[in-house]
Amino acid sequence: MTTVQPPRHRAPAETSAPVEPPTMPIPRAALDAARAAAVPAPRMAPGSGMPGTPGMPGTPGMPGTPGMPGTPGMPGTPGMPQPPVPPRNGLGIAGLVLGLCGLVVGLIPLFGIGAILLGVVGLVLGLVGVQRARRRAATNTRTAVSGVVACVLAVALGITGMVIVANAVTQLGEDLSAIGATTPAASGTPGTSGTSAPATSAVGFGQTFTYADGLAVTVDRPTAYDPSSYAAGNTNPHAFQVTVRVTNNTGQAFDPTLLSVAMSTAGAPASQVFDSEMGLPPQNQLQPGRSLTYDVAFSTTTDAGEAQVDVVPSFDHEHAVFTGSL
Repeated sequence: MTTVQPPRHRAPAETSAPVEPPTMPIPRAALDAARAAAVPAPRMAPGSGMPGTPGMPGTPGMPGTPGMPGTPGMPGTPGMPQPPVPPRNGLGIAGLVLGLCGLVVGLIPLFGIGAILLGVVGLVLGLVGVQRARRRAATNTRTAVSGVVACVLAVALGITGMVIVANAVTQLGEDLSAIGATTPAASGTPGTSGTSAPATSAVGFGQTFTYADGLAVTVDRPTAYDPSSYAAGNTNPHAFQVTVRVTNNTGQAFDPTLLSVAMSTAGAPASQVFDSEMGLPPQNQLQPGRSLTYDVAFSTTTDAGEAQVDVVPSFDHEHAVFTGSL
């Protein structure tokens, strides 16, 4: 089947315009590079677009590019904010801690020097902390001031403790030096010389041995004794009688039931003779200001030479030693 095409209309030869060859579009990148090499780029105001490209009608300018936020030096862009400086409160806190420790240590008098050292160091730190608070470099003014007060109290407490310890040591030395001091007898006992001797040395027969608590003991010179036929303990060829006198000047009652007497002659111990004629040992308590007399007999190996008699009033008293010749 044959297709019939419509006829094409042609313009008259005299009215037709000359046809120009088509132009190829120039790339934008090449155009910008050429423009930058030929003419310096104009300075653009913020927020304004790039002016239109000359020679190319109808080409709109590029929209303006705003500056990046936070970039210093760019118009309309603020600088970055600086971080806040932290307060310097360390020295004020340290001064308060040292002051409290010094107060605790100062409660013990023996550690007074430690309280003083802690208080002095803490006081220096606390004063520096107060100065920082005044310059507004620190914010703990109350803490620093409290530390200074605590340190001052710690130093005062440490000094007080050292004074207490010093007084205690002095008193202890005085008490130790007073041990074994001599207490003189109130008056001489009839039949004796009336003299007194220190309780730490031996005395002679007839003298008074006075203890520190006021108890006085006197032993007369031994005399010959003739035991009865019923006496017990008469095992040696010789016998002597000893008179012991005890005076209570202690201010309280004295129990003589524990009083014991021993004798030796020429270095040999003598045996005690128990005889009905000698009587019984004292049993009643000795009241303050009173005296008692107790006779004791001993059987000895010799009747001449040096003799020694030891008297022990109680468990709380040492030996009272009396010496002399028979």
